[in-house]
Amino acid sequence: MNATLPMAECADALGAGLAAFGDAAALFDCRARRLVWTSAAWRRLLPSLAEGTALHALEQALPGLSSLRLADAAGIREGRWRFGDAQQWDVELASPDAGHRLLRVTDRREQGRALQRQLDDRERLLFTSRVISVGEMATTLAHELNQPIGAAANLLRGLRSRLKRAAARLRDEEATALDRAIDQVMFAARVISRIREFTHSHQPRHARVDLVALLRSSAALLDWDLQRSGAKLTLELPDAGVHVRGDEVMLQQVVVNLMRNALDALRADPPPEPRLALRLVSHHGEIELQVRDNGCGLSDEAQARLFVPFASSKPSGMGIGLSICRSFVELHQGRLWFSRNADRGATFHLSLPVITTSGTES
Repeated sequence: MNATLPMAECADALGAGLAAFGDAAALFDCRARRLVWTSAAWRRLLPSLAEGTALHALEQALPGLSSLRLADAAGIREGRWRFGDAQQWDVELASPDAGHRLLRVTDRREQGRALQRQLDDRERLLFTSRVISVGEMATTLAHELNQPIGAAANLLRGLRSRLKRAAARLRDEEATALDRAIDQVMFAARVISRIREFTHSHQPRHARVDLVALLRSSAALLDWDLQRSGAKLTLELPDAGVHVRGDEVMLQQVVVNLMRNALDALRADPPPEPRLALRLVSHHGEIELQVRDNGCGLSDEAQARLFVPFASSKPSGMGIGLSICRSFVELHQGRLWFSRNADRGATFHLSLPVITTSGTES
């Protein structure tokens, strides 16, 4: 800076340069011991430290500045420091001439907020990408599967009706098997129908859903799979209902998918006593479902690709189940994540907002 220029002109020239970069900067007079110029960014960041502020007020507002001996011409140190209880302030000090000091201040918290906004934007972009992928897959699957599912349901119903008309006596296990087969086919039909609707609206149906009842009905749908795998199912559920707001078919699809994955892990490396547990835990206005198994678990590589579409650790897997599940859970303002058990196997966690007795979400 040219020391022969009037102070106002020096400040204007300096301000024009700093303002172009949006810096929070201030100039103070060592002799007067007060601020003589501040940038627009400074005034937004530190509105109480305007032009005319005394040096001692500046040092009180920004703890640590006093150690820099701002007004001491002999002891001036140019450089960069970090101050504050949480090391939140980055401060740069320069000496444009013998009688003035230039401060440039950066609030690191704002940098953190900007980074968080960037991460949020990226997550929204990834979520939108997943929704689009789900929509494309759902349209294809619905078109290809609706016909065989409808035909299977009609054949099963016809078989049940024909046997009844023929007065044939079905054994209990045969009648139960037919009923379960029809239930499974109708569950698949409901899932496909709901996904087709979702691809058009991109929104779940919001209704009051009893999560306890949903878990019990999901376990009943997989009764045959549980018997085949020899796994002992434990339901750690409250006696009273726990209500969430969401789409029952979507949520049941998520639960059934997580339970089937657990059963696959138990079959891949069977422990001496295969176990699968569904547990509900309440946390400050949220209800967390834990689907725990003592199966083979996941490798670090498989965990890293856990929710990546079309990346599967199963030889015959498509790698879309968990990606769809996470999209569905996020549509319900929930979270889906994974953890390793201390002993053996894995636990998947699903957290959703709970509806209070008054009918509002906590």
